[in-house]
Amino acid sequence: MAQFDIHQTVTNSIIATLEAGEAGQWTCPWHRRGGGLPRNALTGKAYRGINTLSLWVGAQAAGYSDDRWATYRQWGELGAQVRKGEKSTLVVFWKDLGKDEEDRPRFVARASYAFNASQVEGAPEAGEPLPPSEWVIPEVFEGFVDRTNATIIRGGEMACYIPSQDLIRIPSQSRFPEAHGYASTMLHELVHWSGAKGRLDRDLSGRFKTQAYAAEELIAELGSAFLCAELGLEATPHPTHASYLASWLTLLRSDPKAIFTAASAASRAASYLTALQSQMAEAA
Repeated sequence: MAQFDIHQTVTNSIIATLEAGEAGQWTCPWHRRGGGLPRNALTGKAYRGINTLSLWVGAQAAGYSDDRWATYRQWGELGAQVRKGEKSTLVVFWKDLGKDEEDRPRFVARASYAFNASQVEGAPEAGEPLPPSEWVIPEVFEGFVDRTNATIIRGGEMACYIPSQDLIRIPSQSRFPEAHGYASTMLHELVHWSGAKGRLDRDLSGRFKTQAYAAEELIAELGSAFLCAELGLEATPHPTHASYLASWLTLLRSDPKAIFTAASAASRAASYLTALQSQMAEAA
């Protein structure tokens, strides 16, 4: 019997959704209208990194609109019962193996299995659903951007982060067909900005070598989606997403751990940008 490979299993599910996009049916799970980050129904904590992505993939495949997930046992603790025959979605936790001979921490990936609230009888009430989007950017967004203190030049034809000048260029909001497209793109560029020297020092050349550029674009796309979910925005594809789709598929097919690394880096970037909010508020 073949050994179960957590990394390959999660990667395969994500590749399947990207392949649908390559065929012209763009159903990328992080381009979402409504909803937030998937959360554990028992603890209330948001899932992070690869688990955010894995649960979004599972929700999209099954058509779940509820953001709450929990293991079979956790639903039982909440007085709920997973319906017979329901299929679980893989989540990953990291088991601490202690230190190695050089006193470095060691962790190993272990599989766990979560069920959505839509698969459960007797789940607690979720509260009032979010109202339908009117494609208006919440006021909190511009404040979020301003508090990063990034240098941003608005206007022109393209969105990009220029490392040599440490600045972001982005077209004016009126150039975007949808307001949330503008917001998603701004957050995408801010994730790039977060990786510069003196911030997160995100150097992917050692890990990904010739595929480092594609990996960085994937990190920016995921980081933008994570931040959109936190801010109540609707993540939409970055203008360059179609051109990177083939390179992302090549990356994931050749390296089953690549999406774990990218999702972890994206979560770290989102946390960094979110932490700047309180730092700037305290300095004011």
